[in-house]
Amino acid sequence: MAARTPGGNCPGARFPSVGSSRALLAPRRLVAAVASALALCGAGGLARADDMQQFEVAKTRFDAGHYEEAVTRFAAMLDPANAPCERGATDAASKPCRLTEPDLVERARGLAAAALVALRRTSEADAYIEQILLDNPAYAPNPAVFQPEVIDRFSAVRARMRARIEEMTRQKAEAQRAERLRIERSREDERRWIADLQRLAGRERVVERNSRWVAMLPFGVGQFQNGDAGLGWFFLVSQAVAGGTSIVSALALSSYENVDVAPAPPAGGGARGQSVDIEALNRRIGTAAAVNRVAFGAFATLVAAGIAHAQITFIPQTVAFRSRPVPRPPPGFTAAPAISAVPGGFYAGLVGRF
Repeated sequence: MAARTPGGNCPGARFPSVGSSRALLAPRRLVAAVASALALCGAGGLARADDMQQFEVAKTRFDAGHYEEAVTRFAAMLDPANAPCERGATDAASKPCRLTEPDLVERARGLAAAALVALRRTSEADAYIEQILLDNPAYAPNPAVFQPEVIDRFSAVRARMRARIEEMTRQKAEAQRAERLRIERSREDERRWIADLQRLAGRERVVERNSRWVAMLPFGVGQFQNGDAGLGWFFLVSQAVAGGTSIVSALALSSYENVDVAPAPPAGGGARGQSVDIEALNRRIGTAAAVNRVAFGAFATLVAAGIAHAQITFIPQTVAFRSRPVPRPPPGFTAAPAISAVPGGFYAGLVGRF
């Protein structure tokens, strides 16, 4: 952490040292030079014009050696009970207000502490030094700005507050680490959220309406419609086997019943032909008829059971998901110059997309 000094962000701005009253009574030209340097710093936009105006008034009193008045003004502009300085020029000499710029607040506390050291009011100076060190533990007074007496006070207060400063430094480090972890978790949550969005956007929900008329078809059609593929295949295969067996047995029975049992007449007046085995034929007919009845009964039972099950477990609609392409992210910022002729000259511009 970089140390901030009452010189703020203006390395060229140097203030009179604080020590004896003779050293604190700066010449007018030095005061003018310091005021000019501060004015240049204020022009850099680091502090509001109204805050800088208040600081300048108290700083001028300090540079002139009017420490009592300077302390009074610094105390007023550091008092939390006062209203913040308003924007725009104000009557800073008669209406002090509270500083809000952190850099000016630190500088004002440093100069107030220096003035109090010059007035030998060290306890009050220590209070300002404590506030500086608590807000900025790495603060180091600039020897080119402060007299040794002031630097010694900073060293004494820092030694007395060492344990507290170390604890505050540790707490700040912990807070920074916790903040970094929070940011990382937030980014990870955002990445997961984007991944979930892409996953959801890549799935299309398809709703299919089912029909009870379709559920009355055999061969497991109703089960397949309801999404029960296991029972659908069971009814399909079993009904196909039972129906096929019934058809084959019916054809065999028909062929057996059409067998001519009469012996064929002899050719050329010879002996009669060999007769058909009636008992064996009757056994075949009986077996084919029994197989046909059992197969047809099983087929009819399976068809009725499949249709009943499909109607009982009927699902009006089924929901399915299918993949679809996810739109690509929009392109980044693009810009292109645009030049056109207009009456009396040319028009030049920039066309961008983001």
